[in-house]
Amino acid sequence: MASERIKRAPTHYPFIPFHFLRSAQLFSSLVVSCIMLYFISSLKRDHYQTPWTFLFLLSVSLLTLITLTTTLVLHICSSLNPRLDLILNAGLFMAWTISFAMLAWYSGSTLTHVCNRDNWKDDMGVMVCRVYKALFGFAVLGVVSTLLALLLDLYVFRQATKRGMYNAMEDLDSKRSPTPNLEGMRSQEFLDVNDEHPLSAQRPAKAPKQSGYEMPAEQFEYDTGYYGGHAER
Repeated sequence: MASERIKRAPTHYPFIPFHFLRSAQLFSSLVVSCIMLYFISSLKRDHYQTPWTFLFLLSVSLLTLITLTTTLVLHICSSLNPRLDLILNAGLFMAWTISFAMLAWYSGSTLTHVCNRDNWKDDMGVMVCRVYKALFGFAVLGVVSTLLALLLDLYVFRQATKRGMYNAMEDLDSKRSPTPNLEGMRSQEFLDVNDEHPLSAQRPAKAPKQSGYEMPAEQFEYDTGYYGGHAER
């Protein structure tokens, strides 16, 4: 158990929104699939041709169930990749939108009428009218839940990208060389490389310089003898 917990990466999805939206997708897909199977089997039993709208809507709902099952297994076993789930939900949203538009166009007249005996003659017609409206409602739920799941994937993917970028910058900062010790370098500049003794100790000491004005020696080299003025006379 410990090794499995270590291998499993932490999930980036918030718990409540993630499972709530997936439950809505699952519930709508199950209801739409059951209604479509009921309609298709009834049409085949009465030797009617199955409309393309029913076949496409059934395919989309079954594909959603397969996708939810696969991503749930990935989420439990390892960790669900936000990019993968984003791509899958984007494809499902396009398929749900097209199928919903086809259903609205195909059963528009049925949805605008009241489900009663005056419009549908008998109880079977009233039941079919109610099933059509239930199908339309759960198709709307499938479109909306898939759209919200797509937006959640986009949000989680952006957060994971930002988090990964910050971690990469921290790794680069940690890999950089530390700041050099300038004090140590300055002290080593005055050491000899061979014997590591101060160079100042090997150099001869210079005589201290005299401060002030230095008198030239030639100034004192003149005749100091006095012969008197009578010797010239």
